[in-house]
Amino acid sequence: MSTIHAVTTIGIRDRIARAARIFAAACLLASCAPAVPNITVRSAEPIVPSADSVTMVIVQPATHLHAVDILDGHGQLVAQVDDLCHTVVRLPEGPTLLYAVVGNDRSTADRIEGTLVAGRLYYATVGAREGGVELLTLNPRSPGDRWKHKSEYLAATPRVQMDPLRITRAVNELGDTHAILEAADARVAKLDAAALAKRTIQESDGFFP
Repeated sequence: MSTIHAVTTIGIRDRIARAARIFAAACLLASCAPAVPNITVRSAEPIVPSADSVTMVIVQPATHLHAVDILDGHGQLVAQVDDLCHTVVRLPEGPTLLYAVVGNDRSTADRIEGTLVAGRLYYATVGAREGGVELLTLNPRSPGDRWKHKSEYLAATPRVQMDPLRITRAVNELGDTHAILEAADARVAKLDAAALAKRTIQESDGFFP
């Protein structure tokens, strides 16, 4: 076997092994009963940007993670996704941090950040990574032609929103969220430039209606 062929074969095996580990982790996360209950309900509202706030659409297009809580930079629960679905978050204009965590398990947390502009529409995706959730921006700069599938992602998933009658219970189960934010910040700080780019929102990533 040539050296090039051997290296290529090892690379393929590594990718397959990594994909298998992520799949196994996703299955485990999806099957475990979350500490924070699913409080999502179906919503028939269309996705319409607001002139005086930022609109962020977060979609879980392929994985089946349950009770993924979306927190803002202050640790407030602003949305939740459960299984294949998408949701809409309204945010103030300016520098923004958004976190995703499975239940209240801080080891699963991830984060995106950037500066957002009111009146614009931004997108992000939730998926599984080894040991937790992967929160990534979705825009024309996203690698792997992910942006081309945006419409497909939304068409194939129902829109959900948090049940206002159960938000208090979910917040109580979440508890003190500062540890979640700190864990995600520490994890993201160790990522390489390519991984950070996938978690960074630029102003121009948002679209006007």
